[in-house]
Amino acid sequence: MTKSLKILIPLIFVGAVFYGYWPEVAVRVSNFQDTYIASLFPREPCTQPIAYNLGAFDAKFNISQKYFLSALSEAEAIWEKSQGDYVGKDLFVYSPEDMSKKVLKINLIYDYRQEATAKLKSLGIVVGDNRESYDSLKAKFTALQKSYDQKKVEFNARVNAFNQKNKAYEAEVQLWNGKGGAPEAKYNELEKERVELNTESAEFKVLHINLNNMTDEMNALVVVLNRLVDSLNLSVEKYNTTNESRGESFEEGVYSSNGLTQEIDIYEFSSRKKLVRVLAHELGHALGLDHVKDPKSIMYEKNQSSNMVLTADDLTALKAKCGTSM
Repeated sequence: MTKSLKILIPLIFVGAVFYGYWPEVAVRVSNFQDTYIASLFPREPCTQPIAYNLGAFDAKFNISQKYFLSALSEAEAIWEKSQGDYVGKDLFVYSPEDMSKKVLKINLIYDYRQEATAKLKSLGIVVGDNRESYDSLKAKFTALQKSYDQKKVEFNARVNAFNQKNKAYEAEVQLWNGKGGAPEAKYNELEKERVELNTESAEFKVLHINLNNMTDEMNALVVVLNRLVDSLNLSVEKYNTTNESRGESFEEGVYSSNGLTQEIDIYEFSSRKKLVRVLAHELGHALGLDHVKDPKSIMYEKNQSSNMVLTADDLTALKAKCGTSM
């Protein structure tokens, strides 16, 4: 084998391997370039509008995209309209056709949080962000839990008794089958017992459904009670769910960014005003703003106020990030 062939074969092998992994290599190179360029030329806050569009949109919220976009427009306007000596400016722009990595994706994600809110609403339970609402829900939960525990004990006792009767019935049927059949009187007695057992079994199904409905209601109350414990800063222990594990935290919305992509996930809202406020709060994070101390502020860490305009704390944070010359 000549020297030139010894060099050529390894090169062919390396080239084949590189070709096979080229798509992954290309993606990694592209990501590196994006990160490197972004670090060299970071986007100055508020110098150009942040483009956003819709990502995941769960239909279980029972709202239209038009309704959601309208709420988004309201949330956007909270940051953009002129206030006092502060001149309004376009900070966001809806860009449905923009598929680039830089666009802000806003997702509507249905999970246990909205499920709890919807469950209580279907039961006619109105939840407010105040101590009175917490005390009322706690009383409902305590009464419901007591009733559930009592019904569960009664249900389990009946099921145990039923299982014993059914076991005895099956043993007697097997006995008479082994003898070639039961006399007419005994057969009629066993048939009557079979019908009674079937009737009781059907009753158990209804009772089980009722217990499950009580469980769902208790779990919904737990989720909302724990949210109120957080939002009202109450010095009480968190409540536990029944029969299943739910999330520990209650975050209505979350903003996330990895330097290349930005997303806002919305998980829960009990009214349009709450939806607009949580959207405005997460849009504030997209601008680079942190939480502020005033409980009435859009950028306060908890969505407990009904205020729909920027407070002095909000404006101070915005000016610090964007400048006063906007």
